[in-house]
Amino acid sequence: ERPLAELAHRFDAAVGGNGSMVLIAGEAGAGKTTLVGEFAARVGRRALVLSGACDPLTTPRPLGPLLDIASEEDSGLGPVDLDSDSGEIFTAFLGRLRATIRPIVVVLEDLHWADGGTLDLLRFLGRRMGSTKAVILGTYRDDEVGASHPLRAVLGDLATRDSTHRLHLEPLSLDAVRLLAAGKGFDPERLYRLTAGNPFFVTEVIAAGAELPATVQDAVLARVGRLPSSAQSVVEVVAIAPRAMEADIALRLSRSGPGDIDLAAEAGVLRVEQGRLRFRHEIARQAVEDALPPGRRLHLHRKMIEILLQDDLPDLARLAHHAARGEEGTLVIRFAPEAARQASRAGAHREAARLLEEVLGYQELLDPDQVAALRMRLAQELALLDRYVQGLDNIEAAIDHYRSRPNRRVDLANAMVAGVPIYWSNRRRPEARRAVDEAIEILEEAGPTADLAAALHRSGYLSMLNRKHRAAMADIERALEVATAVADEERVLASRLILGTIELVTGDPQRGVEVLEEVYAEATRDSDSRHMVLAAGMLGSGGGEARFYDVAQSALDRSITVGLQHDEDYSVAYARAWIARIAFEQGRWEEALGYAELVQEGHPESSAISPVTALGAKGRVMVRRGDSGAAEVLSHALAIGEGCEMQHLWPPLCGLAELAYWEGRTAEIPQILDWAYGEALTSDSTWARGEVGFWMWKAGAIEDPPDGAAEPFTLHMRGDYGAAAAAWSKLGCPYEQALALAETDRPGQLQALRIFDRLGAGPAGRWLRTRLRREGLGPVPRGPRPGTRESPLGLTSRQTEVLGLMMEGLDNAEIAERLFISKKTTEHHVSAILARLGVTTRAAAIARAGAMGAGQLGGGQLPI
Repeated sequence: ERPLAELAHRFDAAVGGNGSMVLIAGEAGAGKTTLVGEFAARVGRRALVLSGACDPLTTPRPLGPLLDIASEEDSGLGPVDLDSDSGEIFTAFLGRLRATIRPIVVVLEDLHWADGGTLDLLRFLGRRMGSTKAVILGTYRDDEVGASHPLRAVLGDLATRDSTHRLHLEPLSLDAVRLLAAGKGFDPERLYRLTAGNPFFVTEVIAAGAELPATVQDAVLARVGRLPSSAQSVVEVVAIAPRAMEADIALRLSRSGPGDIDLAAEAGVLRVEQGRLRFRHEIARQAVEDALPPGRRLHLHRKMIEILLQDDLPDLARLAHHAARGEEGTLVIRFAPEAARQASRAGAHREAARLLEEVLGYQELLDPDQVAALRMRLAQELALLDRYVQGLDNIEAAIDHYRSRPNRRVDLANAMVAGVPIYWSNRRRPEARRAVDEAIEILEEAGPTADLAAALHRSGYLSMLNRKHRAAMADIERALEVATAVADEERVLASRLILGTIELVTGDPQRGVEVLEEVYAEATRDSDSRHMVLAAGMLGSGGGEARFYDVAQSALDRSITVGLQHDEDYSVAYARAWIARIAFEQGRWEEALGYAELVQEGHPESSAISPVTALGAKGRVMVRRGDSGAAEVLSHALAIGEGCEMQHLWPPLCGLAELAYWEGRTAEIPQILDWAYGEALTSDSTWARGEVGFWMWKAGAIEDPPDGAAEPFTLHMRGDYGAAAAAWSKLGCPYEQALALAETDRPGQLQALRIFDRLGAGPAGRWLRTRLRREGLGPVPRGPRPGTRESPLGLTSRQTEVLGLMMEGLDNAEIAERLFISKKTTEHHVSAILARLGVTTRAAAIARAGAMGAGQLGGGQLPI
């Protein structure tokens, strides 16, 4: 959007007679052609667009782009006589740019392949564009324009001209890749690492549904194929190294010279960084390596092993990689397990899992005990990566093995303890409880040990998840006692973390916050990323449930940041889901939808609780706005969450109860909430008792608030509506505040109406207006004009407004400034629009809106 805005600014200046040249740089696949094509389409009705391109020919066509332009009927140039003096040709073209009423946009593509005549034309025009009504858009691959490239001198000559401007296209951000990959079955973080955000690579991978589509491989190999054979040899050697290769090693293996490295770098194939060579994109490296003849590839990997083994402290991860690719099974078994341990300690859990999978690929060379131990380790790594189904397969294999070995009871207990979170995340709660109880029984035979502390910690963790305060505290206090007795500092920290969480969600929430912040600080001091993520995640989700929103939001942001750095996919997804829930509860409904869209159901192996939480927030927003399809979203959340804890299921169930209330199906509410109400009463969650109890009370199923229900709900159910409204206002929950105000006097009811209208709470607003009119105590303010219900695209009036500004070419920052909202809120509006329209790009959204025609979208006039 920003490059488009920049081009629009240059075009507007040209309309006024101040022409310019814009040189658009970016690597191959950066979107240069897409950018100029989109811009040309936007100004096509107002300008004459002329296009020409340079070609990667051995002998380039003289003035190739100008010949293309002259061949267009409306160019007004006529045939170009290449035998004429170049000055005359250039002057004639400049005269065409000056002698025009209609502004002209000239597109010159791929200037890195330009012939000498075209480069001279650039120099000539660049010095004279200011007096024209034209904009020249020249694109080139800056990764192929080295210091000695002919275009470099031209760029230098034009750098000081006021009418010449540079525009560099950056790769897609991680968030952009997430948006493009949403619902496509790809791990966005992996896709981003694979492609480094290169738009061509990203879109081709998604379109092909494969990590290395033929189109990408062909494009990469075509570029490599233009190099001399000796430079190609260097590239092929570097391709066997997944990260980088030392230049001296590359020269030894390829038998090439330093000049060949320079050629590969100038062509944009390799980068040279502190004496090491690497590809610009991992996907390009894979393309070259996969194209190597099998025999040569095997030979190169084995030669790398010989070289690496000469180091006094060899890199175990590199050795394991080359051993696996070189089909040296004994070396994989020798190096990969320890390399995986190092990777895990560093928070590189994807790398750890990959290395362990490499070892298990040679399990015929291992004894069964070794296989079981590796499977247990792999299961734990997979759990962190949100690959719980595969994790379950591995942990159950380990448990089955140890159960068949009577002399390995401690190993059996440890495997069952490791399996607790995996069983739980696979919605097999009874098995998780049986596993930890059996493990404790086995481990208690040996007295206080670190293993027993771990088992007690897991038991307390399960009781906390089930919101059973007394049982959870009993186990965690024992875990702390045992861990302290055996001086297991890691387990002490982990137990304190759960203790803080127990207090936060079922006990003294302020103490819980203090303990979790202490744990986070200690983990940060020790660079312990695992406990940093856990502490921040527990503080965020637990703080959200306790309605400590400021604390929760800060913690969730930290959880996402650290989680992304250390491959903690599960934690990242759950943190985003909780941000969606908090935004819903605080009335930031568009933001809630934006974050909910980021939390996809993911791959079939992922945990259910993140999508259940996100879909619950999304569905409840839809209920409160009166959007169609809310029941389907909430029912889907409950379906995929079958077997989850009450804490995850009560929100979508309350959403269905509220929907029934607004639709006049109040009699159905007790049946909808029957299970959740029973679970809430047996739990120690004040907020579950409060919210579930509130809707049971609204249905007339109970007369008094449940014992121990959260105070704001209790105040409302007891008829102290003013105090309830004040309590909700203090927490920052405007919708519940308005529900309470609606039961007060006329001024309070009118304030409630304003809140409902501001939120876009259609059902509640209509209910209150009907009630006020029935009471007949004065005029009732008119409600907001229908927006969403009349929009054929299903957008709210605000979304329609944002879409209109998108169609004007405004970027997010400009939209935010125009509407007096934050840039982050604008981003959420845009994400919600794309999700609602079922498209993945702004251009597609604009195209769809344009197809509807101006003024037909229900939210106001849209400029086309």
